[in-house]
Amino acid sequence: MLIGITGGVATGKSSLVRSLVGRHPFRVFDADQCVHRLLANDEPTAAALRQTFGAKCFNSQGEVCRIALRELVFHDRDALRHLEKILHPLVRHQCQEIRAACLVDEVDFLADIPLLYETEASPLFHAIVVVAASAETRQDRLKARGLSHSTKEAMLASQWPIGEKMHRATFVAWNDGTLEELDHQADFLIENLFPFKA
Repeated sequence: MLIGITGGVATGKSSLVRSLVGRHPFRVFDADQCVHRLLANDEPTAAALRQTFGAKCFNSQGEVCRIALRELVFHDRDALRHLEKILHPLVRHQCQEIRAACLVDEVDFLADIPLLYETEASPLFHAIVVVAASAETRQDRLKARGLSHSTKEAMLASQWPIGEKMHRATFVAWNDGTLEELDHQADFLIENLFPFKA
């Protein structure tokens, strides 16, 4: 079973993934972690960023500074598009490699991809779970991360409206409550996803 997890900024996708992994032996791909690895350890990615943006997204040690990069791209739509052209093909390639291995090994695959619909990745999956939450809850979670108001608004604006994602989903997990309530939804998802394999 190939399952995609997506949603919006600060809806709690990672929390649902942790809950699902605790209930079933998935092989997991995390797009955000993939990006972090590319920015921290991949020389061709760093070279492409330096060629595109210059030194302004690097620290004094010559390492990519994710905070500076985030501030740059979420206040400049052209810069965001340039970054996506660099990162999205690399992330998709790594996701597809793990997906292919899961098909060969007959292992269930769980992919956490925030921009799953935006990058037209939905055909890769048998089912897609959208994690959603109210605007107020998402704003509170973003505030707790210490982001500026303009950065929060830019991050939210960079993704499809959550209602559109919910409309396209196989299942929706509503994450406005407690972790215990989210765990109950994870139980429901496991029970309802795996009959599809029978």
